[in-house]
Amino acid sequence: MVASLRRDAGRHPHDPLLAELVGELSITDEDFRRWWANQNVYRHTQGSKHFHHPIVGPLTLNYESLTLPADPDQRLSVYTAEEGSSSEEALRLLAAWIRQPDTSHGQHADH
Repeated sequence: MVASLRRDAGRHPHDPLLAELVGELSITDEDFRRWWANQNVYRHTQGSKHFHHPIVGPLTLNYESLTLPADPDQRLSVYTAEEGSSSEEALRLLAAWIRQPDTSHGQHADH
């Protein structure tokens, strides 16, 4: 992500909000400072990423990123899990979990 941010900073060198973000991250995060200093610039359009979700744990998801023709600064990324993988099962669990109706809005359990 730092390499993508560096790429965007190169495309928009006078963007004050981007400069502010990079400055804040540089001050507060030692890892970011090291990664930023590497000066890597990437434009990945596909691959896989590893995540750790607080409920379902580790996930490995494949992604494809598309640049939108009307606005090259916008990208659409689609993430999918490999069929039959533990990541697919974890995504199904999350999908089922968010579909559960929330009955805690002032109602008692015995109603």
